[in-house]
Amino acid sequence: MLTKIVAKKKNGTLIKGTTGNFLPNRNMFHVNLDGAADAVSEVLVDDLKAIFFVKSFEGISRPHIRVQGNSSADRKSIERKIRVTFMDNEVIEGYSHSFHLDRLGFFMTPADPNSNNARIFVLLSSVKSVFVDGKAIDLTAGSQTERVCEQCGKKLEPGWKYCPFDGAKI
Repeated sequence: MLTKIVAKKKNGTLIKGTTGNFLPNRNMFHVNLDGAADAVSEVLVDDLKAIFFVKSFEGISRPHIRVQGNSSADRKSIERKIRVTFMDNEVIEGYSHSFHLDRLGFFMTPADPNSNNARIFVLLSSVKSVFVDGKAIDLTAGSQTERVCEQCGKKLEPGWKYCPFDGAKI
């Protein structure tokens, strides 16, 4: 099934089209470019800021109307309110149930129910700050520094409790 997307690159350019092979754990996917019948483009995820899964390429011409009252009461209990500030200072608010720092990015749904975006895949490499349920998230917490054995100086994997090269306790 092909899905309409608008992929926004970190440099601000847009890629509009449809895709059927985007997966959140892959570094590349293909886009059938909008307006070109047979034009397929390979997109590198590392070049992107976010991928907007849109309802239409034209957008919505009427103004967005926010739901009055506590809209979070209508959300599923597993979804968390999230506010993302990108490196270019664009801010997007919405809800997410899949926010993890150990992945390329995460999906979120926009807070505005009238948004043209059905959902958004945010690339963590283009994010300046994230607030989840009103609390700031340390974006460096997901990246671990390289571990090295103090005795032999060899590189160690994150889960190791003993050095496999000299048996030293870590």
